[in-house]
Amino acid sequence: MEYPAYSAQVGRALAAMRKAPAGNWRPGYHLTPLAGTLADPNGLCQWGDVFHIFYVTNPLACETTGRTPCVWGHYTTTDFVHYVRQPVALWPDDRRDQDGVYSGSALCAGDKMVLYYTGNVRHAGNYDYIHAGREQNVLRAESTDGVHFAGKQLLMTNADFPDWVTQHVRDPQVLEAGDKLLMILGARTQDDEGCALVYESADGVHFRHKNTLRTSAPFGYMWECPDYAVVDGQPLLLCCPQGVPHEEYRFANSHQCGCFPMTGELTGAAELGEFVPFDYGFDYYAARTLKATDGRVILFGWMGMSECDYGQTPSARRGWDQALAMPRELHWKDGALRQTPLRELQGLRGPVRRAEGAQGFEADSRRCELRLEVQPGSDVTLSLFEDGQLHYSAAEGVLTLTPGEICGAGRTVRRMRCPCLRELDLYLDGSTLEIFVNGGEAVLASRMFGAEDRVAVQPFAGTVEFYTMNAFVLEDADADSIS
Repeated sequence: MEYPAYSAQVGRALAAMRKAPAGNWRPGYHLTPLAGTLADPNGLCQWGDVFHIFYVTNPLACETTGRTPCVWGHYTTTDFVHYVRQPVALWPDDRRDQDGVYSGSALCAGDKMVLYYTGNVRHAGNYDYIHAGREQNVLRAESTDGVHFAGKQLLMTNADFPDWVTQHVRDPQVLEAGDKLLMILGARTQDDEGCALVYESADGVHFRHKNTLRTSAPFGYMWECPDYAVVDGQPLLLCCPQGVPHEEYRFANSHQCGCFPMTGELTGAAELGEFVPFDYGFDYYAARTLKATDGRVILFGWMGMSECDYGQTPSARRGWDQALAMPRELHWKDGALRQTPLRELQGLRGPVRRAEGAQGFEADSRRCELRLEVQPGSDVTLSLFEDGQLHYSAAEGVLTLTPGEICGAGRTVRRMRCPCLRELDLYLDGSTLEIFVNGGEAVLASRMFGAEDRVAVQPFAGTVEFYTMNAFVLEDADADSIS
């Protein structure tokens, strides 16, 4: 489809969705697409006092079963409570990105914001789209206001990458390193080994291959969405490895999302430690970090899972699908990763209800926070909506999430080891569920559907706090070109 016709069709889809009722599955304090599907968060940055959250979205995906190209949607906020839905930031309007504006990053350089991204091109024919038939082009575009981007420039094509990688090289993450810029790209080798390519540039336009990051033994066949962050002094290489063998208590999703603790330099001798998953639930992928000027490292992830049988959810029948997970603050404590809900979200809490766990607890709400302090050695069971359940067995030291046949919409069971449960912090929002375990030692994210609102805790040894949660304040910047 030619770009002018495509953009006009997108405009009609968005206009129709503005008139549609939100429904009880539309989250109130999670970011979603107005229409179509949402995928990877991208271009996460703070420019002045404004936080920019870009994301891959396909506004027509719920209208057709055919392939339509994705664009970059865009939200801005100054406080993570009030949001503005901005115009589409990047359209597939160039020969080098005609089949989709794929993932990338943002660089704030003085009075300009520069987006780096992958332009996807799929050639028609009998191709495997791994070794042939695909273009993964690295492009950039600039803006002086952080909203309108122009001047697309082609930086690299598949011909510029090492000959020992396949045509799967994408998702550029650009970082400042002294007077140089570094670009990290996820890659798949000809031997089906995942790795990250590190490029260096003096001007942000001309890049040369400087290093390759990989594990001592192969860990998956492709590393998507690479990123780099230093959290409390610990360098982390983030990525999404594909092709990791599944285990009972971890790596259960079709693809994984997490980080490698790292020693050494990105451009030199570097060693990657044991992979740390970000999430043990059903729906968390494509995580990237935002480095705030107050020093926090904030993690954003997609509440979706590519290439799984529950990838399309019931909300797609209502014209929209997928969401971004709640932002998480990253910490590194005692040699381990900790993830906690973004502190600003406490401002959305309503009045608190407290109860003793021995009495059990019930509430009717699809938008709430439920906190449990648990005496060590105690079992805990929660019922969620029609048939969802969260259960902790102290004897086994295992926490089990079973979304249920109705509410899970194809999700079966996820189990994680938890030798001692002390705290559960659940956030429910329309059709999203996020569970923080023991102050962020682990997290489980999942979509939850059904029609009922009931949340219940069976009697247990401990205490309960319950908050209703208010929705974000959301406005449109430009109703003619919003995604």
